[in-house]
Amino acid sequence: MDKISEFFSTGNNLYYVIAAAAALVIAAVVIAVAVTVAKKKKKRAEAESEADTRETDSPSAPGSEPAYDSSAEGEIDVDKLVVRSESDYSPELNANLTIRLPVKYESDEVDSIVPAPVRNKEKKVKKAEPEPKPEHEEKKTSFKEHVHSPEAGRRPGTIQIYTDMGGKYRFRFKTSNGETVGHSQGYTSKEACKNGIKAVINAARVADRVDSTREDYVAAIGKTSFVIYRDRENKFRFRLTAANTSNILASQGYTSKANCINGTESIRNVALFHNLVDDTKKRADKQA
Repeated sequence: MDKISEFFSTGNNLYYVIAAAAALVIAAVVIAVAVTVAKKKKKRAEAESEADTRETDSPSAPGSEPAYDSSAEGEIDVDKLVVRSESDYSPELNANLTIRLPVKYESDEVDSIVPAPVRNKEKKVKKAEPEPKPEHEEKKTSFKEHVHSPEAGRRPGTIQIYTDMGGKYRFRFKTSNGETVGHSQGYTSKEACKNGIKAVINAARVADRVDSTREDYVAAIGKTSFVIYRDRENKFRFRLTAANTSNILASQGYTSKANCINGTESIRNVALFHNLVDDTKKRADKQA
C-alpha cells in the first residue's frame, strides 16, 4: 500500500495512469463498433444467402419466366447489342433462352415483374323488363269495331227501335251487314224516340265533321256536326250534335281514328238508305 501511495504521489506517474485509462476507453469503443459492424455484415450475408437458396430451391410456377436481374435502367441502346448465331448456344440453352428487357421502377429493389393473368370480367346481362301496360287498357265491349265498307253502303241499312233494361225507348243504326255504328239516348215514349230518329236522319245528311283531338280544334256552334273525340279508355268515338249542341247519337269505340271517321260515313249511308224496324212490337206480342 505504501508503494502504491508513493507511486501516485509522484506527479508524472499520475499523468501516465490517466493516459492509460483513456487509451483503454478508446480501445473498448473501437472494439464495440467493430463488433456491431461485423454483426450487421453477417446478418446481411445470411439474408442474401437465404434469398438465393429460396430462388434456387423453389420450383417455378407453370408458365412463369426466370427473374431478370439487371442493374441497367431506362431504354436499351440497340446499336450496342451483340447478336450471336444459333451455333453459339447449346440446344438446351436455346430451348430455355428468353430475352427480357429491363423495366424502370421507382424502387431499385425491383428489377422486373411478371404480370398475373387477368380474367375478363363477365358482363352482366340485363333481364328484359316487362313491357309497360298501356295507360288505358281496352275493356271488352258488346260492340264489334266497325270498318266502313262502300259495298255495304250500297245496300239498305237498318234503324232499329227497341227498349232497354230500364224500359226506355232507344234506336240504333246498323249497316247492311248487321254492324251497329250508332245508338241514341233513352226516350220515355215511342213517339219521342221516332222524332229522335227523324232529327238524326236530317242532321246526318248535312253535318260537318270536327276533330276535337287536333290541336287546332275549334268547336262548331249553331250547326249540326260529327264531333270526333277520345273517351276515358283512350279510344276514338264520335257523337252527332244538333244545332243546339245536344247529343242525338253516339258511336262505339274505335282503336284507330280512320275507322272512326269512316263510321260517320256509315251513319250518312244508313240515314239515306235504310229500313225501319220496331222490335218493341215483337216484345209486346211475346209478353201478351
